[in-house]
Amino acid sequence: MLLSSVLLASMLQNPLCDVCWLRDDSRKNATVLTYLKNENKTSEHYLKPLMGTQEKLLNEWEAMAGNKAEKPWFDINGYHYKTFNKGVRGVVVRKNQQREDVVINMNQRAENHAYYRLGNWSVSPNNRLVAIAENTVGDDNYSISIIDIASGEIVTQFLGEYADTLVWKSDNEVIVVENEANTYRPYKVVLQNIKTNTSVMLYQETNPAWLVSAYTASDAKSILIQSNNHNTSVQYLLRSEEKPGIDPKTALRLVKPRKNGVEYYVDVLDGKYYIKSNQGGKFAIYTAQDVQREWTPIIEPKGDLTRWYLASRRIVIEEKKQGITLLEGFDLQGQKVFSNNQSKAASVGWMARNTNPASQTINVRTMGLSQPPAWTKLDIETGETVSSEADVYNQFDTNNYVSELISVKHQGVEVPVSLVYRKDMLTDDSPVFLYGYGAYGVTMRPYFMPQIISLVDRGAVYAIAHVRGGGFKGDDWYQAGKGVNRLNSIQDFTAVAQVMKQFRIESSSAKVVDRDILALGSSAGGTLVAAAINQHPELFKGAALQVPFVDVLSSMSDESIPLTRQQYAEWGNPNKPEERNVMRAYSPFDNISAQDYPAMLVRSGLFDSRVPYWEAAKYTARIKALSTANNPYLLVTDLQSGHSTDRTKALRQQAMDYAFLLNLTNLNK
Repeated sequence: MLLSSVLLASMLQNPLCDVCWLRDDSRKNATVLTYLKNENKTSEHYLKPLMGTQEKLLNEWEAMAGNKAEKPWFDINGYHYKTFNKGVRGVVVRKNQQREDVVINMNQRAENHAYYRLGNWSVSPNNRLVAIAENTVGDDNYSISIIDIASGEIVTQFLGEYADTLVWKSDNEVIVVENEANTYRPYKVVLQNIKTNTSVMLYQETNPAWLVSAYTASDAKSILIQSNNHNTSVQYLLRSEEKPGIDPKTALRLVKPRKNGVEYYVDVLDGKYYIKSNQGGKFAIYTAQDVQREWTPIIEPKGDLTRWYLASRRIVIEEKKQGITLLEGFDLQGQKVFSNNQSKAASVGWMARNTNPASQTINVRTMGLSQPPAWTKLDIETGETVSSEADVYNQFDTNNYVSELISVKHQGVEVPVSLVYRKDMLTDDSPVFLYGYGAYGVTMRPYFMPQIISLVDRGAVYAIAHVRGGGFKGDDWYQAGKGVNRLNSIQDFTAVAQVMKQFRIESSSAKVVDRDILALGSSAGGTLVAAAINQHPELFKGAALQVPFVDVLSSMSDESIPLTRQQYAEWGNPNKPEERNVMRAYSPFDNISAQDYPAMLVRSGLFDSRVPYWEAAKYTARIKALSTANNPYLLVTDLQSGHSTDRTKALRQQAMDYAFLLNLTNLNK
């Protein structure tokens, strides 16, 4: 593939950094923008014949959409609120008795903006105002607007660089968090008085590796202001009902001083404090009459405590044991009253949309790769199902599909793999779409998606590799793949790809199969996939990477890039030789060499503040320059978005990614 004259000149001038000129922090450099636009045109030319497949996929997904089970309403201040997906983006609706009113119309607010994201919304205690955090660029800076719900008029705006934290202290006071200039680090907590148009700085974090946030406790009267890094937290307690005249800044109460390696998260209900903390070495639930005094442990799970919910008479926790998610209920003294296994073959369940501690039920969201999503209500006294309603999809019968959770043995561990296929469509040459992430302890849940079903209906196998570095098996699994252990996650993904190439079912033919592997990865998942391809390009037929973090060593060595110092624990500190050497060993951009690379489609967003666009641009350019194979290496830069985009555009991009990968197989129909 021919290189641009600008790129060729750059390589001759600086062979050690042949494509560094593609970095432009201003996003305005004419030469760089011209290069990106030309790459888009090249990609568009290649992808144009695939638009028919793209449209066919989109039509299939639309036709499959049937009746969605009604979402539970949020109970807020005696009213009910819900987000409806109407139009391109949707609306937030409030219900009072039988009347429903639109509180936020995102479709209208997005008019005249090429990009729009509603980051958060929060209703004032008297239900008259709503605070919203909006982004119209694509980075991580939000503008805050306060809107009168009755009239729809804007009362006031806070324009600038804010996170999307919104916490009401009173009817006229809202707590917001300012981002640090250039780094996007949330570092300053500010109390804004809407009535007097004044502000008070409540807290400022000076450590560049720490981030601040705030949230309201379950009693709706206590506010927790928090600062944390990767493994330590500190909190300050603020009551919303202070006596008039008290300076809110001086009213802040330190819960406990920060102690390296100790995290704690406070909740308050009925005058009593409940705390999730690992102060004893492992996360447990504690209680206290005075949060600044001794804490008493009441729930000490044997597995990993992933989340918890405080109700008037119950504490419900999600506990993870070797990939199994348990939903367990306890009384307020810590006695277990029920336990539910939420993990079946390639499916999962979790607590969601629970906002009323006085409710007798909790909401649980369940789904699987071949199991449509459902909303289930559980009685918090017994754990028994009160009601359950699942989405109904057109032209879909779950009995046609086989979903499994298998294990791939590698390096003395068993790597879980969730997969789904149609037994009647599976042949010896059915390709495998293999997805991976493997970072931040995030568990890639086996979600049900019509997009996946469309691949499986064509005869493909869809698989998720739950590699180390993710959270599928709990914290130990995460620790085994982060930082200096990052190579474990990459080798896990490679091992899964090798096994899936030869994946067979018992009733299939006895001959050895050699399936095409199509890899998918986004953000940190792009690191995983790109690094695995560097090590074993022969395993993969093609790859689609979205906003991939591929220039790990350079980005982690540059503290001017937003949030770099906050990421040291995840990726490593390049100032430490051992950690730098590990990064150098797997950083995808730094390990590109002259070998046969599979076909690739790489996407980025120009205003992405998490993974700068130039990572994808540099990576793709070097692949083009060094690959010894005659494959397409396409770069598509969205010039009007950041790390994510709106749902409609995202679906079109996903459909084209699938069309690109399907075109590399025998399933391009």
